[in-house]
Amino acid sequence: MYDSKLTAHFAAFYPLGKPFISALSKVLTYKQFSKGDILRQNGQTPMIWYIEHGLAKGYYQDQEGNERVTRFWKEDQVMLLTGGNQYQTAADSIMLLEDSRITTLSDSSVLYLYHTFAEAAKLSNKIILNDRNYSEIKSFLCSLPTRHGYEQFQQLFPSERLLLQDIASYLETTPGRISVIRRNPE
Repeated sequence: MYDSKLTAHFAAFYPLGKPFISALSKVLTYKQFSKGDILRQNGQTPMIWYIEHGLAKGYYQDQEGNERVTRFWKEDQVMLLTGGNQYQTAADSIMLLEDSRITTLSDSSVLYLYHTFAEAAKLSNKIILNDRNYSEIKSFLCSLPTRHGYEQFQQLFPSERLLLQDIASYLETTPGRISVIRRNPE
């Protein structure tokens, strides 16, 4: 049995009993994705994805057909894809930006864990709260002057692994403005 980083990640949110950890370990699936692979929200897509290794972006196409980056995920983060009205995914599509190793749980496994173990409900709430808090980073960074927003971005994300145009889209500015900031650090 492969010992996933996901169990340690979940345990950091809420104390997990040995029976829960054992059941979780049995239902995890591991997938290898290539750079450029896309995850979309649909009936066949699991709702929880954990990035063990790699990098991803969430995005959508605006009315003019321009790509708008809404989110980045890196190693040791959970991506949630939900179909309910209460929680929406951060993007229409998620693209893997590097070859990535992902751990996931099927929807039926999530339901099994949720209905079988008492800690699953509290863990679920903590994961959703963490995801919501993480999604609010974009609003904060975009509210700052561009130079300061980019400086904060570099502290939070692996900017050296991201395309300039994706960073600019996320920060709601132009690639040219980010280039100027990179060339002329204060």
